[in-house]
Amino acid sequence: MLELRLRSGMVVAFDGRVVEVFGEQQPSRRFHIANLGMPETRDAADGLRTVTLDGGDATLAFAAEEAPACVRLLASIAEARAALTHDA
Repeated sequence: MLELRLRSGMVVAFDGRVVEVFGEQQPSRRFHIANLGMPETRDAADGLRTVTLDGGDATLAFAAEEAPACVRLLASIAEARAALTHDA
């Protein structure tokens, strides 16, 4: 289980099957790995990295110092997607 508490106030949890996103002023979102494409990432000059899930249904902002957490989340999602396609 991976749980990230971002400086933006968002919480992201991934259990290997479902990505859950909880925001302070937003409804929570759930994305099943079988239905989730690879996240889109965008890097800013100040080190901020934006990760967009499911074509814009959820956007996560990782501060520069949260880069290792972002890498862990993206790697975990990629690994779970690879395992899913390998098992199919």
